[in-house]
Amino acid sequence: MSSNYNSSALVKVTNNSGGNAEITLSHRYSSDPVQSLTWKVGPGQITTPPLSVGFNTGFMRTGKDYWWIGIRVLDGPAAGYYASRGSADDPSKECTLESADNGKTLTFSVDTSNFVIQQVSGSCSTGMQKKTAEEATLVEVSDEKTRN
Repeated sequence: MSSNYNSSALVKVTNNSGGNAEITLSHRYSSDPVQSLTWKVGPGQITTPPLSVGFNTGFMRTGKDYWWIGIRVLDGPAAGYYASRGSADDPSKECTLESADNGKTLTFSVDTSNFVIQQVSGSCSTGMQKKTAEEATLVEVSDEKTRN
């Protein structure tokens, strides 16, 4: 994470998919580089370690935060690949962190239908879309670029 931010938060995700899953969460502050992490997590479990995200708050700080999540459900009744709009390297769900979120650990949640961004300052949510095997492969390639 860049040291050019005056605020930061730690983000975890609860897996509500009903199966074991690989979850990738991406965050971008304004047009800055993406911050991303991928975890393997069981049903009902929370990802660890948290993703550390940087952002700016305060006077004359007008940046916005953008989020994306992808989840590959490996087993269970809803096995398959699901993602929010955008991509790992171009998160598109706007949900801006504020000063109340600085220094906090935030726990988001995801299932095969919804991604909930629960912040101290408020919450946002967006739908999930089931992806084909080909679309999932394209997202994996994008994810790999982000993590390197």
